[in-house]
Amino acid sequence: MNRNLFAGLLAGVSAAALTGATFAEAPLAQASRTSEGTITVEWALEGPVDVFVAHEADAAIEEAEPLSMDDEDGQLAYDAGEEGRPYFLLRSEDGAVVEVAERVLPLEGGRNFRDLGGYRTEDGRSVKWGHLYRSGAMHALTSGDYEYLADLDIAVICDFRANSERAEEPTDWAAGPVERLEWDYEMDTSGFAEAFAGEPSPERSAAAMTQFYRQAPTEFAERYSVMFDRIAAGDLPLAFHCTAGKDRTGVAAGLILTALGVPRETILADYAMSDDLVDYMAEMREERENIDPEDPMAFWAQLPEAVIAPFMASDPVYLQAALDQIEADHGSVDAYLGDVLDVSDEELAAMRRDLLE
Repeated sequence: MNRNLFAGLLAGVSAAALTGATFAEAPLAQASRTSEGTITVEWALEGPVDVFVAHEADAAIEEAEPLSMDDEDGQLAYDAGEEGRPYFLLRSEDGAVVEVAERVLPLEGGRNFRDLGGYRTEDGRSVKWGHLYRSGAMHALTSGDYEYLADLDIAVICDFRANSERAEEPTDWAAGPVERLEWDYEMDTSGFAEAFAGEPSPERSAAAMTQFYRQAPTEFAERYSVMFDRIAAGDLPLAFHCTAGKDRTGVAAGLILTALGVPRETILADYAMSDDLVDYMAEMREERENIDPEDPMAFWAQLPEAVIAPFMASDPVYLQAALDQIEADHGSVDAYLGDVLDVSDEELAAMRRDLLE
């Protein structure tokens, strides 16, 4: 693991162990890839279902290929092959159509690269697939990964990483034209060092992370404001990322999903998913073996694993702390979007129009 992942995690144990499991509303349908490369599509729709597949987001059902008609099995196996990313359209007896795709992109060198689509909102709509992506560092993407990503037509990448992070793990984007947004800054981790001026403990680590998340909506407001501007302007698809893909990125995802009307429990479950996708502790163990004693991050690497663990976790209590702080300071996330990120009511309406169905 590169030292920048550690720094990113500090800018950023199991979530269930620390907070109790977070339960979100079960999706109407889901698609997941098996180790053999087959995609399993499962649904909880009543009655027989017609299943179609398309290879573009927002494809009309008339443009999709039929896979199974009047299917009452509740699941279907699909061989993805090399035709590009599949989007599955499920049509129930009453003519309603539910779209579903793989949430985690099947990338050999991807880090926590996933789609924010498919989440249901409080008013019964769903976030469109193929428009918003969250990720960690992209420096390890392979040529095959870029062939896959080229079909997604990503137009904008918001890279939340600091100067040193970008310099050490540069993104060599090779999936077509893209606008890359970056910011000139360095991470300030002094608050974490101060937290360990006495005896380090897991409790103090968790408290330091919670405090970081409380400050993040203010600390990274400039970056989040630009991201929202581009989303509201319809500059989509858009991807946003940091190094680990869980802290700065996790807060950004929480803000977007809240703005779109996704329930809080679903937002926290999306945030906690990082723990299932990346073994940050395993990477930290590798880093501990190779870190230069003169490196400024050597102090952190020498801490006991139990003390480091809270920094590696995607504990929902962290994101909840960020959202709680916003609500305490501004009354609501929508008010924060307007007061701090300068997102107008018209821009919020445009986002919801473009990203919900």
